[in-house]
Formats: sequence, C-alpha cells, structure tokens
Amino acid sequence: MNNSLKGAILVLTVLLVIVSIFAVSLLGSLNTTRAALAETEAVLANTRAQLTEEETKLDLANARLTHTQMALDNINNQLQIANETNGQMLNQYTSLCNKINARCGDTQQDRQSFITPTDTTISNKVQEIVGGYSDNVNERWGDYERLYRWVVNNMDYSYDTYTPYLPSSLSGAFEWRKDFWRMPAETLADETGDCEDMALLLASMMKNYNQGKFAVWVIEIASGVPGNPSHLAVAIPVQDGRLTILDPAGKYYTGMYQYSSLYSESAATATNAWISYWSKEIPAAFVERIFSESEEHQFSSTSEFLAWLNQRY
Repeated sequence: MNNSLKGAILVLTVLLVIVSIFAVSLLGSLNTTRAALAETEAVLANTRAQLTEEETKLDLANARLTHTQMALDNINNQLQIANETNGQMLNQYTSLCNKINARCGDTQQDRQSFITPTDTTISNKVQEIVGGYSDNVNERWGDYERLYRWVVNNMDYSYDTYTPYLPSSLSGAFEWRKDFWRMPAETLADETGDCEDMALLLASMMKNYNQGKFAVWVIEIASGVPGNPSHLAVAIPVQDGRLTILDPAGKYYTGMYQYSSLYSESAATATNAWISYWSKEIPAAFVERIFSESEEHQFSSTSEFLAWLNQRY
C-alpha cells in the first residue's frame, strides 16, 4: 500500500468520524426538538380545551344577556305604558284642576269665560224680559234698566260656601277658598248668587241685548285695607267720558238718588259715588279691575282707572 492510498484512507476515516459525531449531535438535537414539539402540542391541546371551555361560558353568557335584554325591553315597554298612563292622568288632573279652580275667578281667562252673551239661556231670558234690541237711545236705556231690575227682583243674594282650590302640581298645597263663581245660566237656574254672580249675569244679558254694539264691563272694587272683601258690579262707558254703574247685588245704580232712573254721569262722579256707597263695608276702596268677555284691564288706583277711561272715551 503506497503512501497515497494510506493518506486517502486516513482522510476518509477522519471524515467518517466527523460525520458520525455530527450525526450523533444531530440526532440529539432532533430528539430535543421532538420533545419540545410534544410539549408544545400538549400545551396547545390544553389551550384548545380552555378555549372550548371559555367558548361554552361565552355562549352561556350570551344566552343570559339575551334573556336580560328581553327582560329589559319588557320593563322599558311597561315603563313607557306607565309613563303614558301617568301623562294621561296628569292631563286629566290638570283639566279637572282648571275646571275647579276657574270657579274662583283667579285668572283673566277664567273671569272672561263667565260672561256668556251668546248662551241660548241668556238670549231667551233677554227676549222674555225686554224683547229685541232698539236703536232708540231712550228705549235702549230703559231696557238696560228693566234688565237690571229683573235681576234685582228675581235673584236672591246668597253667600258663597268654601270651594276647593287644587294645586297645579300633585305635591302642592290644597286650599279651601270662600269663593264660587256661577255661570250666568246657573245663576238663572238657581235664582240666587252673590255679587259676582249677579254682575256676570247682568253683563251677559246686556251684551246679548245690545248685540255687542256697545261696551259692557264687569267692574271690581277692592279694599286698600287687607282682609276686607272686594265687590263686583256692571259698568257701561258712555261717550264724553261718562259712566254708568249698575250694582244688582248692592241694589244700586248711577242716578238712582238724583234722577230715580238709570243715568250716566262723569266717570269720576259715577265711580266715586259708587265707592262711597260701599265705604263702610269696603274701607279705602278703589277700582282694581274691569273686564268683559274679550278684554281686561287692572289698576292700582281709582285715579289710574279714570285716566285710562278718559283716554279711551
């Protein structure tokens, strides 16, 4: 064997040894990798099991959420129905409250609603008492006086009893007020009433009679001393700043003492004479308000009322 062959065999032997060593190392690494892979697969299997469990829990939670949402929708529907019912009840209460409280004549709208010249009952009664309207001034004033005397002679005076006054909100305070306004047709039917009832009836009859061609007001005096009553009558403004007051509850009218029949005087004379007539019952009285079915004006003093009247007529 020559040296060249020996060298080749030696190199081949060395290479075999190196390959063997590398193969052994590679096999070890492969086994390690396999072990790690097996461990990873075990972890993955466990993770999948946990994921399956969580998905089951999520499905259960979704089912509960759906049930809860259905229950919430049902509650919301019931709440909406309850709110609608509550709204209807509040509207009904407000309507009832307005109808009852109107009987105290507190607001302008309430007061104006009690003058009813177009009411059939009023029309029939006016026709019965004086017949139709007359353009003749003397006949017209004679008819005014006949309407006044009919109310005086046919309506008995009666004091108001206490009337409930409902609060605007359910949590408000309930009151009893010694005041009750009758509609003119009710006063006719009852044949009784107090000052505002007779004034409202007479004003309605006079406005029906004159067909709305001339102003007729309800006029109110109040006391400047707290705790004293107010009083209502009827006022007819006349041209040139004159005025006539008819007070059926007080059995008083402008001109009764001087002329014995219905008459008009200067607004100041007519007003002050009427106020003087009530001076004992209503101390420090002043004109507080006039109103009709279509207007209302409030005053802080009689002089303010007279100034307003003089500017208008």
